[in-house]
Amino acid sequence: MRRLFARVLGLALYAAVVGWCGWQLPASLPFVGPAAAAGAALHGLKGRPWLGLTAFVVLVLALPVLLAPALGTGAFSDVADWFDRSQS
Repeated sequence: MRRLFARVLGLALYAAVVGWCGWQLPASLPFVGPAAAAGAALHGLKGRPWLGLTAFVVLVLALPVLLAPALGTGAFSDVADWFDRSQS
């Protein structure tokens, strides 16, 4: 009974995270959705709560950090364009 409760609670928590992100931060859904699916599969279906939580945290935190340099490229391009326009 305790294991079933932990699985159901885990599935509810992952669904709540996706729901909250969809409501408050819709741009985060490409990261949170797959991470929650992986976490829910490992936690709720396979019965590995710590592995599911680890997968969720790694996907939600590590992927955006890996993609952060791409944001800097656009910002650098904007600054360079502004600088070039001010020189002419």
